[in-house]
Amino acid sequence: MLVDSKRIRKLLNATITAYKHEAAETIDADDTWETWKEPHQYRFPMNPLPGLVILLLGIMMSSHHQASMTSTMIHKQWGTMFIGFAMARAVTYIILYISPPQSLLPSRPPSEIISSFCLTAGGIIFMLSAHDIVVALEYNGLEAMFVFTVTMGLTCLVLAWTTVLMAVKGWATRKEHAADSSVKHSPA
Repeated sequence: MLVDSKRIRKLLNATITAYKHEAAETIDADDTWETWKEPHQYRFPMNPLPGLVILLLGIMMSSHHQASMTSTMIHKQWGTMFIGFAMARAVTYIILYISPPQSLLPSRPPSEIISSFCLTAGGIIFMLSAHDIVVALEYNGLEAMFVFTVTMGLTCLVLAWTTVLMAVKGWATRKEHAADSSVKHSPA
């Protein structure tokens, strides 16, 4: 959270900005403004630590021993999904660092779709890695691949349904604003 704080950022930059007035006397006035202007990357928070924590959690969970092979494989699956999330989030940070957003509208880099998918699927697989569920899978002769296949389909369904709901919300908002503006502009 300290990395995202504008106040902390200003304090960290204080050793450099303290010499701004001295430098202004020696440099042309036009150059001074551009030289001391905050970089575009400062306009939005870019904290890589949450992604790093999830990466480390994914590595740890995908490599530790479990009571059965099925349980070990299921843990490896959700650990791998968390690693996939962290890698896609790193790509997002690189994209946003190179080209910071300029609009209030979401930029929606394609890597965030992958991040969402991996985190959602990893969370579902994590819930399915509970001891009782693994015992039920083994009792019924099902393998870890069954969990993975069902989870991928369920994740696609959940994310598609979420997109539909957000689109309906946008449609309702647009319709509500159109009704409000027609009432305001109608002659009384």
